Amino acid sequence: MSRRYLGWLFLLVTLQAEAHLADCLTKPVISISKRGKPGTIAANSVCQDSLVQLNLTNFMKGSTFQWSLNDIPIPNATDSAFVVTKNQGGIYKCIAKNLQVCPETILPDPVTIVFKTKPNVSVSIGNSTGTRCVDGSVKLTASTSELGALTYQWFRENQAIAGANTNTYDAVETGIYTLKITDVDGCANAPGSITVISNTPPKVDLRTSNSGFCKGKTVTLTATPGRTFIYQWLKDGQPINGGVNVATVAQPGVYSVKVTAPNGCSTESMPITIVQYDDPVVSIITTGNQLCPGSSLKLTATGRKLKNFQWIVNGQNSAGDTNKVLTASKAGNYAVAVIDSNGCRATSPLTSLEMVTKITVKLDSVRNFCGTAFAPVALKGTPTGGVFVGNGVVNPTFDPKLAGVGQHTITYTVTGDLACLNGEAKRTVIVGTPATLDLGADRDLFKGSSLTLDTDLKGDYTYDWTPTVGINEPNSARPVFSPERTTTYRVVAKEASGCLAEDSITIHVFAGVYIPDAFTPNNDGQNDTWELKGLEEYPEAEVTVFDRWGQAVFYNKGSYQKPFDGNTLPTGSYVYVIRSEPAGHVFRGQLLLIR
Repeated sequence: MSRRYLGWLFLLVTLQAEAHLADCLTKPVISISKRGKPGTIAANSVCQDSLVQLNLTNFMKGSTFQWSLNDIPIPNATDSAFVVTKNQGGIYKCIAKNLQVCPETILPDPVTIVFKTKPNVSVSIGNSTGTRCVDGSVKLTASTSELGALTYQWFRENQAIAGANTNTYDAVETGIYTLKITDVDGCANAPGSITVISNTPPKVDLRTSNSGFCKGKTVTLTATPGRTFIYQWLKDGQPINGGVNVATVAQPGVYSVKVTAPNGCSTESMPITIVQYDDPVVSIITTGNQLCPGSSLKLTATGRKLKNFQWIVNGQNSAGDTNKVLTASKAGNYAVAVIDSNGCRATSPLTSLEMVTKITVKLDSVRNFCGTAFAPVALKGTPTGGVFVGNGVVNPTFDPKLAGVGQHTITYTVTGDLACLNGEAKRTVIVGTPATLDLGADRDLFKGSSLTLDTDLKGDYTYDWTPTVGINEPNSARPVFSPERTTTYRVVAKEASGCLAEDSITIHVFAGVYIPDAFTPNNDGQNDTWELKGLEEYPEAEVTVFDRWGQAVFYNKGSYQKPFDGNTLPTGSYVYVIRSEPAGHVFRGQLLLIR
């Protein structure tokens, strides 16, 4: 351990010892005050029956205490403050110890408490003067052996009598009198009470706590007090309960009180009219009973002469809500308790507020129409209670005839008292124009060639050709056909409204046929017959040759075709008609027969 460290340690111990020594040299102090008021300094000389408090200050923290009277320890007096028991005068000390810091005890200066005696006094009563039940008085006289200035105060029924400040008093009213006498040190004494019975009739003053009462409440009537008096209360001139100078009444009426002194003299008070107030009527005015999330609703208390308000939510007082108007933002049961100008209370009937969510408005779909020749259809929307609008709408139906051909928008609108109860839904309805589709007569087509059919109806149509073989675009309005064999095609055109148009056509496919335009039946072995090549493709073909007068000079039908040789016919021009099949393609032309 270094010398520097030992030096610092020695210095710290020295400083702590000096601090403790300074604390030990601090002397505690005893102060005198009124009971419970250590800051109010009092003298050490006090009147009898007074209470005085001794307070020890300037002591070390953690000390213990012991109070003593005339060097005798007082049991249980171990606090820094001590209340002196009534009239226990003497020398008071307090020992404060803290042996862990100060091995020796330092005593504060003692204090001496002196209790001064009360001034002695006696009161005598004289004879009553005057005429019974008319007027008169009784003289009261105080006697004392005290020296010095004294202060007097006479009391009747414990009430100080104004101006009664001498050692004598002429008591006019019957009652119980007392006297308080105070010496120059402020010490007072009051001898026992004296009952005075005077010839003067009792004085009666009737007062009321209120001129009326609320239902279920009462009014207190108070007559001039007198412990020697007999009281008889009257309602509407009829006796009711009595005996004391205070009556509690709960019925409206005219009240008075008859007061009788011990000598039988009586006085009846002036009457007082007590009324029962009408109960306050309060109700809550609101613009609705529903709330949207995030919104609020004003509740207003209404009634006559209302002063105080307390709003009640779900049976509990709502803290701070004491105004006439309440802004409510939550669902629940609301009421308001009020007090009117008479102090009567009432509570309003409950007003229930409901929290509602935003509605979703829906409109059922409406089918499209192919033309206007249809009966009206019913419209259905949710929630119910809304209004349908749009071309062709006659609540709650849609009439295609009234709407006419075209695209129509139907709107269903629901309107509520709140923003979240409003909404709308829309549907589009198409009333189409029925179309006709004409593909014309059947067509002939030589094998290997093609043709185009135009079926465009100039509207919002889709097309479906069947069969699809031999068609380049089976869903086109202008497809190109190139079938390998005779085929009947059918097309269905469908509009967005559902309108349909359809037709069919047969495309006859022919193979190539070689038809010479001349031959020479001269038996030279060349072109002796009119020979048709390719006709074997048509097993049902018919071949007819006519002369210039229209007479058939040659006819052949069937799969076997005998060539036309014209052996018996003269040279000339002839007409031929070749039918590939009974309802098939017809080849026509002229033929030259040369000899």
